[in-house]
Amino acid sequence: MSDKDWFLGEPGTADVSGFAVTDIDEISAKPASALPADHRNAQRYNVHWKMAVVFEDQENKPTYRGKTHDLSLAGTAMLTDVNIQPTPSPVIILLAPPPLHVNDRPKVVEIKARQHEAVYSGVHRCFRLGFSFLEFKRDSLDYLTNRLSHHKSVAKVQLTKPVL
Repeated sequence: MSDKDWFLGEPGTADVSGFAVTDIDEISAKPASALPADHRNAQRYNVHWKMAVVFEDQENKPTYRGKTHDLSLAGTAMLTDVNIQPTPSPVIILLAPPPLHVNDRPKVVEIKARQHEAVYSGVHRCFRLGFSFLEFKRDSLDYLTNRLSHHKSVAKVQLTKPVL
């Protein structure tokens, strides 16, 4: 087993086909202009809310749970123990932001989305799934916009080599 395969013994990593593994030395050596472009134009927020992905077009509507890693009004990334490969069919995203006030009832935000990536995140020791939002159900967009107004957006950061 090579140094790049150290994660193969971790739980949830039995099927490592289909996800990208990038060497941090390779990324750190490249100038920012040579890194892959970030196509998200919406402001991003570093919130860690409960999240579920429902595959409505599949038999028994499988559901997978995780937490948001990075959220905007255009899409999100989910951290999960399961490697879910992108499918051409849209999925349903269920977000559960915690209420802002103790007496408020929690609200679930429902969004139709398309999965566009599945990569293993060595930093988080789980899979990171990327989703682009397609359609918000009922007042979900208004609610999410209002809810995110209570958070500071995060600036784009340069990838740095971790200190070991």
